[in-house]
Amino acid sequence: MNLEQIIEAILFAAGKPLSERKLADLTGKKTDEVSVALDGLQERLSERGVILQRYEKDVELVTHPEVAEYVSKVVKDEEQGELTRAALEALTILAYRGPMTRPELEQIRGVQSSMILRNLMIRGLVEQKEDMRLGQATYAVTFDFLNHLGLKSIKDLPEYEELRGHTAISDMLEQLKEPEESKESDGNEEISV
Repeated sequence: MNLEQIIEAILFAAGKPLSERKLADLTGKKTDEVSVALDGLQERLSERGVILQRYEKDVELVTHPEVAEYVSKVVKDEEQGELTRAALEALTILAYRGPMTRPELEQIRGVQSSMILRNLMIRGLVEQKEDMRLGQATYAVTFDFLNHLGLKSIKDLPEYEELRGHTAISDMLEQLKEPEESKESDGNEEISV
């Protein structure tokens, strides 16, 4: 795979804008190499249904403006249709254990969850928070989610305290944190003689 293809896959999976610097970090390449690859990708996608949108040093894959009317039908269906089993599962996990990062959600679910998070955000049931954990943004249910269920507080969910503190899930999330914590401690350890 060449750098253009790798960047295209990263942007598709991210589902949000990424900086050229972030792409350089993810690919292990220099920012000028990433910039050249982005130029090529932008040219290659210019006549496709998905194009590369650039704003200053941020880039994102977006749908071509000429197909907006078709895409809006799909988005409308997603907003009004029933939630899938996978979406309900992710929403339940976020309600009982959130806010949490996408990798934490994926650790519990065992599958990739970026598209489900995107669909839940489109519906206004989940929001991306500004606080970061493990180098990732966190996601949580919204006030609209509470309103749809007729709840005053997230703590009014059935068996909230019992399910929020479930040990198997806590252990799983701790395992995810351990590699990150060991990275932070590398190089910062004091040597005693």
